[in-house]
Amino acid sequence: MNAWRKRVIEALLSAVVAMPMVAQDTLHLSDAVALALANEHGILIARNEAALVREFATPGNSGLLPRIELQGRGTYSDQNTRLDFIEGIQDVERDGVRSTLLSGTLALNWVLFNGMGNFLALERSELDADLADLNTRTQIERTLTQVIALYYAMAGLEQDLLITTRVLEVSLERYQRLEDRAALGGAGRLDVLNALVDLRADSAIYVLSRQRLERTGHDLNVLLGRSPAEPVRASRRITYAEGLDQDQLVLEAMQRNVLLLAAATRLRSAEVDERSARSLMWPRLDLNAGYGVTDQRNEVGVVLGTYNQGLNGGLNLSMPIFDGGRIRTQVESARLRAESAAIAEGQARLQVERDVRNAYVTWAAQREVQRIQGHAVGTARTNFERTSELFYSGQLTGLQFRQAQVDLSEAERRNVVAGFDTKVAELVLLQASGGLLDAVTSGPVEGR
Repeated sequence: MNAWRKRVIEALLSAVVAMPMVAQDTLHLSDAVALALANEHGILIARNEAALVREFATPGNSGLLPRIELQGRGTYSDQNTRLDFIEGIQDVERDGVRSTLLSGTLALNWVLFNGMGNFLALERSELDADLADLNTRTQIERTLTQVIALYYAMAGLEQDLLITTRVLEVSLERYQRLEDRAALGGAGRLDVLNALVDLRADSAIYVLSRQRLERTGHDLNVLLGRSPAEPVRASRRITYAEGLDQDQLVLEAMQRNVLLLAAATRLRSAEVDERSARSLMWPRLDLNAGYGVTDQRNEVGVVLGTYNQGLNGGLNLSMPIFDGGRIRTQVESARLRAESAAIAEGQARLQVERDVRNAYVTWAAQREVQRIQGHAVGTARTNFERTSELFYSGQLTGLQFRQAQVDLSEAERRNVVAGFDTKVAELVLLQASGGLLDAVTSGPVEGR
């Protein structure tokens, strides 16, 4: 190979290996979680919707409080008037007769009893607010699951980039040594060409690894509510939970799993709806009261003015006797919905227990895989070091050296993947048991 081509290749490959990452501070997972909770658009929308539902969960909106209104009225008329009276009283005919009427009333309306329907309406609105909060929590856990998956994917890609960089450096060293030996007649041109092919292949892998890392960083930034171009670097240190017990996690899931809590809330809402439908069969008692003032003035007529002031009130009692079966239909429909909600709640319990146990099995198996892959890396590294010694002493071929190099890099990559997959499996297990939010917000989930 011409000297100028050799220098160009070495310069280009050296530039690839030394290509600097954009300077940035390490973003720890706890920081990523905090950013997502504060900025992720789906979480913000869910919180607003929950707050909106909570605004209606008040006694006033449920009809428990009286309604007080102030009403006023004023009229004025200017008319031509003719009044014909009985015999003995002089008739009146006059133009431009003015009349005025002024009135004001402070009125109170209050449902005293409607089969406890107003209390049930308040309970139903509070359950709707609780369900909206659970929906917000569901959105938060869904978003955090995506954040965690992308975070560890990015950390894994950063590790992969380091492995790829080391592979590229070894390939470059191999190529340079063989090129120098070929110049002195100690190596054949075929060995040099094979080394160059491997070097170019590793260079392409490096470029693709950088591309995947940058794309993952863009996706993670969007979930954090930041610009995709924001520099981001994940921590590659991980701490793992110890002493997780399958049966204990199942018990915790029965109390904390968000899907199960939502199913239980929907069951309670359906039971309230059934009681509300039955309340329509009860009598209804309404109180009406008011304080009014009326002042009326007429320029002609037998009565030229009236003035009234005082209290008035009354009770109104009503009870359905026959409505064509509409109330009975509502009660039966509500009963069937409550029965379906109870069945769904029972199904949710079984599914949650299944999810926890499956997640535990996955987590336990992944820990074993991680342990095996850790041993595999040690074996592959020992094999590569021995192969390198034999290759550079001329006792092995370039193909055998390349195979040992590939075996080591693949073992390291599998070990990295196993480590991050184990952590993800752990957090999936905690999510199924209802402890994900506590795990990612109260304690360390990666080394600092």
